[in-house]
Amino acid sequence: MPDPLLFANALRVARRELRGGLHGFGVFAACLFLGVFAIAAIGSFSAAARGGLLADAAALLGGDLEVRLVHREADADQHDFLARRGRLSKTVELRTMAFGSPSGGRTLVELKAVDDAYPLYGTLVIDPPQALGDALALRNGHHGALVEGSLLARLKLQRGDLLRMGEAQYLIRGVIASEPDRTVRAFDLGPRVMVDQAGLEASGLVRPGSLVNYAYRVRIETREEATGLKEDLARRFPDAGWRVRTWEEAAPRVRRFIDRASTNLTLLGLCALLIGGLGVSGAVRGYLDGKTLHIATMKCLGAEGRTIFTAYLLQVLLLGGIASSAGLLAGAALPYLVKYLLGGTLPIPLRPALDPWVLVIAPLFGLLIALAFSLQALGSARLIPPTVLFRGYAGIPRRHPGRLVWMAIAAAVGALVALTLIASDDRRLAVGFIAGALACFVFFRQLTAAVVSAARRLPRPSGPRLRLALANIHRPGAPAPRVMFSLGLGLTTLVLIALVQNSLDALVQREMPRQAPTFFVLDLQPNQTASFDQFAAETDGVRQSRRYPTLRGRITAIAGVPVEEAAVAPEARWAVRGDRYLSYSATLPEGSELLAGVWWPEDYRGEPLLSLSADLAEGFGLALGDTLTVNVLGREVKARIASLRRTDWSTLRLDFALIFSPGVLEGAPQTHIAALHLEPGHEGEVFNALTDLLPNVSVIDVREVLANAARTLNRIGLAFRGMAAVALLSGLLVLAGALSADQHRRIHDAVIFKVCGATRRDVVAIFAFEFLLLGLCAGGLSAAVGTLAAWGVVESLMGTPFVFDAGVVAFTLLLAIALTVVSGLFGTWKALGQPPAGYLREH
Repeated sequence: MPDPLLFANALRVARRELRGGLHGFGVFAACLFLGVFAIAAIGSFSAAARGGLLADAAALLGGDLEVRLVHREADADQHDFLARRGRLSKTVELRTMAFGSPSGGRTLVELKAVDDAYPLYGTLVIDPPQALGDALALRNGHHGALVEGSLLARLKLQRGDLLRMGEAQYLIRGVIASEPDRTVRAFDLGPRVMVDQAGLEASGLVRPGSLVNYAYRVRIETREEATGLKEDLARRFPDAGWRVRTWEEAAPRVRRFIDRASTNLTLLGLCALLIGGLGVSGAVRGYLDGKTLHIATMKCLGAEGRTIFTAYLLQVLLLGGIASSAGLLAGAALPYLVKYLLGGTLPIPLRPALDPWVLVIAPLFGLLIALAFSLQALGSARLIPPTVLFRGYAGIPRRHPGRLVWMAIAAAVGALVALTLIASDDRRLAVGFIAGALACFVFFRQLTAAVVSAARRLPRPSGPRLRLALANIHRPGAPAPRVMFSLGLGLTTLVLIALVQNSLDALVQREMPRQAPTFFVLDLQPNQTASFDQFAAETDGVRQSRRYPTLRGRITAIAGVPVEEAAVAPEARWAVRGDRYLSYSATLPEGSELLAGVWWPEDYRGEPLLSLSADLAEGFGLALGDTLTVNVLGREVKARIASLRRTDWSTLRLDFALIFSPGVLEGAPQTHIAALHLEPGHEGEVFNALTDLLPNVSVIDVREVLANAARTLNRIGLAFRGMAAVALLSGLLVLAGALSADQHRRIHDAVIFKVCGATRRDVVAIFAFEFLLLGLCAGGLSAAVGTLAAWGVVESLMGTPFVFDAGVVAFTLLLAIALTVVSGLFGTWKALGQPPAGYLREH
């Protein structure tokens, strides 16, 4: 039963303690504030992004429901069914080459043809303002076109100039300032060009097998009926082979990216909070160290250990609640600030709001951290004996805090683990983070203990300054373990993220370009393949050419199980989201390695067989002999898996996850895709010659794609580096707290040194050597552990080559040394000016 008198006495003591000020709790509050702010900011920003996407979902999708087809249009029956259910709009999208006149430049563009009903939602903003129909109409022998501003800059054109695409020329009548249904992407392959349906027909670009996306958007009276319409379509046209999305499923890739990034960044924020927990522990321990005589006095006056424990626990909870609330408020306010400052330039719509889940989860993390890292010190404080008053100041005895306290600590840690699992959308990632965090804590504890033990066993240096500095690392009560542990964890996080990003940058900027083709060529018509092959064989600078027939298909069943019900590993889900490229071949593709099964004979004409990439087979749980069903242009093709291949996607070589045997897909409308490997310096002339020869094809410059990928990685890496900086700042606060809590020992040491004849320069040198050694140890541990962790992430989880960067390691060492020495000397400056006489008289 709770004792009301105990709580009343504890509350009275806590109130009196708080009236005396909060000196010593600055690091405590700062660590909790930073960690809770990071978690709240990430959660609030993600919620605002999701809310913005949901609010603008119909505009982003283009309607309440969208039906998307590849290669082919909806038939008359399907079109009429959609038109009867609401207002219907049809758009057609494809990639093609655009030729500037009179500039003569050329570039890949994303062409979009719209109808009179477009847009069903939102507003197409045109500069200068004009009606969409007027801008795209046929006048004076030319169809109109609207373009993005980047196209004008790229081709050195202006409004009123002509733009050639396919067999037609278009008059540029305006610039697209805002396109309501433009899907948010990491990067695009080319600027947008918009024409009407008649203008697209005049281009002659739509041919059998061309990679054309047809989208039919429906606006219905009550958008909540969209799900019912989707179910009606599935029942009425079960074999249509189309992709149907409602407004609630708009921008799925963006949502998945936001969810994934939110989970990863939240775990990094939690990492910062865990590091800050060390600051909480140090601050509480340092505060209670200063209250030793006070607690002993209360013991002499009859206070029970339970009363003391409860009184200081109330202070921890109160201050932890205040710091967590401040962090929560700052984090929740961030989306409002970002929208106010950058709302017009953000790639995604933001709708800031107070998210109830964030309001609960973020401060709860803070309070649990405060409890988990302060209970041990509180448990030890209640055991301070009254005899301390008579023996003089002796510090808090390092005693076992008691079984109940250890049980409470275990319960707090268990609650943290449960909360982490609940808060994460990716359970496997959360479990990995928890295991990694526990391993890091144990590992760093052991490493720091080993460093302290090694310092104790090292031969004593001949120089007195260095000898005393070394002794300060391993003496009883030294802050060295806490300094190395806290700063080491923060720096390890920074090293890990920096090396992972360095490996990805190296892959994109150095490894891929050496192996990747120079150009990908899309939409080669079957009657153009002979001309292309001749061009590749006779053109100077072309080192290698590879060409395959290609179609688009959607996986509908895995081993006979509908894909919606099949168990698909997370890393393989990309393959069942929409349509994918597939091909057929009589021979094994160059660069592929056969891992299992046998390749079919070149003249094979039997049952449909399939060669599947090994990574996809593992993600699908398939083996040789199992079946995979693919919908190709509305026709279900069920093929038996005859072989598994290892495919290195990181090289960007032309390959396919699904390759069918001959005799299955040859009769379907199709185009060819090719890859050209060029000698350096021939890119421009080959590009111009090829697009002059085959103006309808789309030529993708791989260098531009890689540059876009590098920019995207840098933007993503900036967010992760920011979170690593928060973790490092938490480690720095813990370092400052550990040094501040140890200040009374520094003063004592400085006085003893001065009594023994040391000058201020000697004292500074002793402390500087000590902090220099601590910085070297912390930096060395961080560099080693961070490099090992980065290697494991890059090689095992990402499956890409790990690239070591000595500059990152050197920067870590220098940063660790600088932070430790500067913080150490700044925190102990007070000790240098203490006069020995006053201190000796007092003690």
